[in-house]
Amino acid sequence: MSPEVGLAATRLAFFLLIGAGLALLFTSRDSAEFVVLVLVVAIGLVMLGAVALLARFSGPRS
Repeated sequence: MSPEVGLAATRLAFFLLIGAGLALLFTSRDSAEFVVLVLVVAIGLVMLGAVALLARFSGPRS
């Protein structure tokens, strides 16, 4: 994976995590928006983990 793609994916994942995490603070727990925001946080975490794994295993071998 090229460094630019990894950086862009990492920034997108953090944007999702921070945006949804802040919105969760102001959303009531019994609304549909809360469920959607929890799913967005989960997607951001999975995306961040996938980027970390791809960066770890696609790096140069020494």
